[in-house]
Amino acid sequence: MLFGATDSSARTNEAGEQVGDNGQGGASGPSGMFMLLLLMGAGALFFYLRSRKPAVAPDFSGITRSRAVSGSLLADSPVSTLRTATIDSEITSADKAAFQQSLTDIQTAWGQQDLSALRRLVTPEMLEYFSTGLAELTSQDQANRVEDVVLLQAEVRESWVENTVQYATVSLHWSARDYTVSLSKAPGDAGYLIEGSAEKPIETTEVWTFMRYQHGKWLLSAIQQVA
Repeated sequence: MLFGATDSSARTNEAGEQVGDNGQGGASGPSGMFMLLLLMGAGALFFYLRSRKPAVAPDFSGITRSRAVSGSLLADSPVSTLRTATIDSEITSADKAAFQQSLTDIQTAWGQQDLSALRRLVTPEMLEYFSTGLAELTSQDQANRVEDVVLLQAEVRESWVENTVQYATVSLHWSARDYTVSLSKAPGDAGYLIEGSAEKPIETTEVWTFMRYQHGKWLLSAIQQVA
C-alpha cells in the first residue's frame, strides 16, 4: 500500500491456536486512494497553469533597419517602416526649405568626408552608416566627391507624428557631379579617376525621411533610392 501499513492483531487460545481477525489501519483502503487521486489532480492542475504563459505582443514602432537599393551615398540605409499611434502633420514652406538645405549640406559633408558636419545633420543611426561608408572608402585609399548639388524637384510624400516626434518622407530629384577618385594618385594621373565624371553632372532621385523632436531641427533618418 502507498499510504499506511497493514496492521494485524492476532490472539491465541489456551491451546495455542490462532484466533481473531485481521484489521487494516492508517490511511489505506478507500480513503488512501482518494488522497492519492486528489494529489495527482492538484499536480496536473499546477503544471497546466504553468504552461499557459501570456503571449508577448511584438513591437513594430519606430524605425527599423532594412536592405535598401544602392544609392549615391550608401548601399545600406535605415528605412522607415511600420509605425503606430500616428496622425497626419502639415509641412510648411519653411520645412521644405530646410529639406532642400539638408540635401546640399549632407551631400557636401559626405564629399568632404566631414563626420563632424554630418553629426549635426543626421540621426545617430544614419551617422553610423555614413561613418562605415567613409571608413570603407578610406581603407581603399578612395574618396567619393559630390559637388555642385542642384535640387531639381522635391515632393513631400507623407508626413506624420508619433508622440512628440514628427516625420516627413520627401522625394528629392537633383543633379551633381558625383565621382570617386584615388587618394594615392594626383589629379590627372592614370588611375586617379575611378568612377564617374568630374565634369559632367548626373541626376539622381532618392526618397529621404526626416525626423525632428518637438518642432526642433530636421534630421535625416533614412535614404532609399528610387529604382
